[in-house]
Formats: sequence, C-alpha cells, structure tokens
Amino acid sequence: MESQQGQAIFDTKHVAEHFEIHSSTVRKYCDYLEKAGYSFHKNEYGHRGFFDDDLIALRKLMQYKDTMTLEQASKSVVAWKKGNSIAGGATEERRYSTQYSELLEEFREFKENQIELNRELIDQIKKQQEYIENLLEERDLRLVTALKESLAAQKLIAASNQESKKWWEFWKKKNE
Repeated sequence: MESQQGQAIFDTKHVAEHFEIHSSTVRKYCDYLEKAGYSFHKNEYGHRGFFDDDLIALRKLMQYKDTMTLEQASKSVVAWKKGNSIAGGATEERRYSTQYSELLEEFREFKENQIELNRELIDQIKKQQEYIENLLEERDLRLVTALKESLAAQKLIAASNQESKKWWEFWKKKNE
C-alpha cells in the first residue's frame, strides 16, 4: 500500500514480522506511544498504518525499553521525535558515553599491548644485530689471521729460495 507522498504504508502484521515480534506486542507499543503523544496514521476503520518514521520510532522504543520502563521509553521516543531532550535522551547519552568509555579502554589496552610487542621486537632485533656483528668480527679475525699466516708462509718460501742464491747469481741467470 502506498501513501500520497509515495511512502510505503505497512500494517501491524508486516511490522511485527519486520521486528520479529507478535502483532499484539506492536499494538501494545503503539498504545504506549499514543498515550505519550505520538500519533500514527489510521484508516477509516481505525487500523494503524506505519510509515518509515513510525518504524524508526518503534525501533527506538524497543532499544529504550531495555534500560527503562515502556512508559519512560515511549516519552523519550516522543521527545526525540519532537527534538526535545529529556531524561530518555540523557539515558541514551549515558549509554553512548558508557560505550565510548568501554571502547576507549579497549583501545588503551590494545595500545599498551602493541607498545609491549614493539619493545619485544626491538629487543629481538638488537640481539640479532649483536649476534650478526659478533659473527662478522670473528670472521674478520679469522680472515686476517689466515692472511697473515699465508703472507708469513710466502715470506718463508721466498726467503728459502733466496738463501740458496747469491745476489750476483741473479745476473748470471739472466745473461746465460
């Protein structure tokens, strides 16, 4: 069914199915809202028709009823609809404030965990770097030692070859 503004109009049965509650519960919620000053569209037989705004109001009522009585919740919905701020708005504000505080605390814990994890990773990287530097230093020492030994061996070989020859024999071999 469509209204003149082109919005869909839902009956009680469809609203009940949408919210997954009984039709009698929808009627009960509507009675509370009407007592608080909310008005629903009604046809010539007195049957309610629900627009999108009415569905939003019912959803708000269902949210509020968890933290307050139906009468207080319906007054809060009517005040919200009119744009006023009353105790229900304060309750909603408190609820959002509580949720915000919980999220903030959760974030702080996450942040602390991340900081601790970063510290551990930095420590591991430092240990790894020290290990690598020690290995490189040991390798360099072994290389220098090996080079010195090789140089000493070459000098010994050269010295043993030169002892057998006299300095002037160098000229002899060249000339011969």
